[in-house]
Amino acid sequence: MDIISLQFEEPLIINIGDTVVKILAFKTQEHGNIKFGVEAPRSINVHREEIFHAIKQKELLNITE
Repeated sequence: MDIISLQFEEPLIINIGDTVVKILAFKTQEHGNIKFGVEAPRSINVHREEIFHAIKQKELLNITE
């Protein structure tokens, strides 16, 4: 895992082949929380970790049925 320090609202750019994903962090009024803006093509799925795992679990259940 890479740990990268950025200023708030400074973009993090990730290149995946010919695809570019742009991520921005924003401050919130809620203590301990950060909001992220993610700009990516529709072909790239973007989920929080627990949603990602729920989707994968559902896919596994559908395969075994």
